[in-house]
Amino acid sequence: MDIYREKLLDHYNNPRNYGVMEACDTSVELENASCGDLIKVQIDAKGDVISEAKFTGEGCAVAIASASILTEYMRGKKLQDIIKLTLEEFIDLIGVELTLSRIKCANLSLEAAKIAIKQLTEKESWLYTE
Repeated sequence: MDIYREKLLDHYNNPRNYGVMEACDTSVELENASCGDLIKVQIDAKGDVISEAKFTGEGCAVAIASASILTEYMRGKKLQDIIKLTLEEFIDLIGVELTLSRIKCANLSLEAAKIAIKQLTEKESWLYTE
């Protein structure tokens, strides 16, 4: 279990994909009202595949590390694969047992990504129906 905690702390101290994309297809910012964590996820896709994902925000170690892990995981995945990713599967990716309050912190980036993808796919569907 210590190796997973080390992974989580490494992603917190050295977050991957942290920063702002100059141009992206979609982005969503969410806040965890119970603790104040704030995460913005940006996604760029080529067709139905995520080519780049970044995040910005502030919050606890779990919120930042989870966003880092998620954005790493998302690259090269199909949009629908992320929509179908369950919270349980995501927590398995994180690799650390979390309390209920920390699950909400971890879920913040996943929910933001799912909302962003839904907005993108709705926009794309609308574009193709005209």
